[in-house]
Amino acid sequence: LYTHREKIIKSISQYHREFENKNFLPKEIQKDLIKSTNSILKNLNNNLEKIEKKLSDLIKENKTIEKNFNLIKSVPGVGKQTAIYLLLVTKNFTAFKEARQLACYAGVAPFPYQSGSSINGRNKVNNLADKKLKSLLNMCALSANKYDYDLKEYFEKKVTEGKNKMLVLNNIRNKILSRVFAVINRQEPYVNLKKFAA
Repeated sequence: LYTHREKIIKSISQYHREFENKNFLPKEIQKDLIKSTNSILKNLNNNLEKIEKKLSDLIKENKTIEKNFNLIKSVPGVGKQTAIYLLLVTKNFTAFKEARQLACYAGVAPFPYQSGSSINGRNKVNNLADKKLKSLLNMCALSANKYDYDLKEYFEKKVTEGKNKMLVLNNIRNKILSRVFAVINRQEPYVNLKKFAA
C-alpha cells in the first residue's frame, strides 16, 4: 500500500506539471488538456485518500504498531509518513537492534575514510543506502532544526565552530534516529527535559 501510495504521489506531481505548458499551446488544445488533467488528478487524489485511510486503519488494527506509531511521532520533526516508513523498514523495530544499524541502512552513519594504509580523510557516509529513508530523515532534520530548540541550538553552535552545515545536518538525522529508538525502547513518548528545567 505504501509503495502504491508513492506511485500515486509521483503521478500527481507529473500531471501537475502539465499546467506549466498551458501558455504554449493553442487555446482549444489547452482547454481539452486542462479538462483531461483535472479529471485524472481528481481520480488520483480520491485514490490517494482511500489508500491513506486504509494505511491508518491497518495501523489502528494492531495495538503494538499503533503505539509505536504514536511514539515515533512524539519525536520533534518526525511526521506521519516518516513514522509509517520507519515501521515498515524496521518491521516494527524487530529488524534493527539499535539506531546505529538503522543509520547505516539509511546512509546517514558517518564512517572514517581511508585510502591505502596511511591516507585518512574526513568521515563519509555510505551511498548504497535506502534513499527514501534518507530523504525522509533529511526533511525531519530540516523541520527539527527549525522548531526544536535543542537541535537548533546545536546546529548554530557547530556551524559557528566552523563545521560544515551538511555534516551538522547529518548529525541531526542521527540524533533523530537515536530519539526514535529511545522512545521505542522505553515505550514512552519523547519529552524535552529542558522545558522543565528551572
